[in-house]
Amino acid sequence: MKILAAVPLRWCALFALFSSAFSSRSAHAGPVALTIAAGLTAYATSWRGDYGGGASLRAGARFSHVVAIEFQGWESYATVNRRLNTGLSFGIAGYVPLRGVRPFGRVFAIHQHEESLVSVENAPMGVLFGIGPGIRHRAGGGLTLGAEFPLKPLGPRVEPAFAVNANTTWFPDPLGPRWYLGLDLGVALDFAL
Repeated sequence: MKILAAVPLRWCALFALFSSAFSSRSAHAGPVALTIAAGLTAYATSWRGDYGGGASLRAGARFSHVVAIEFQGWESYATVNRRLNTGLSFGIAGYVPLRGVRPFGRVFAIHQHEESLVSVENAPMGVLFGIGPGIRHRAGGGLTLGAEFPLKPLGPRVEPAFAVNANTTWFPDPLGPRWYLGLDLGVALDFAL
């Protein structure tokens, strides 16, 4: 029983050490901050044996350090059908502006293009514009839970952060996997206005 009680304390101590090591005085953030973030993602889907990975780019505006409107796009590769997934999402996020860590939650709507690599090879410009044979257009929604760990400010109005989050995406149609479950790691820059 003592071992079970000690495990959570060790995790709490490790988390406190990690967050204090990366905590910093916040840049002179005004009521609005523009955010840009880039990261790597890995995921599994509801299809058996379907795994994938790729990169994402997120941009948005955060108001009063708490509420943000965000746009995110990503490109990834998935194993079943050797397909390329292009996602475009628009969401609203809520942040808890603590000193050493900023937990957040995000709900979003998504439009995703899915196409096999054979289609990409035959019509490479179709990937850029979402047109061409073999592209499945899908719409859905999702939820992201994560945290940003602020790093030392790069100036009076620029603050970088390390970001980690878990996300789930759901599609109502049967054209592809109904669920995507992923983990993202990345960096973010806040530009205070």
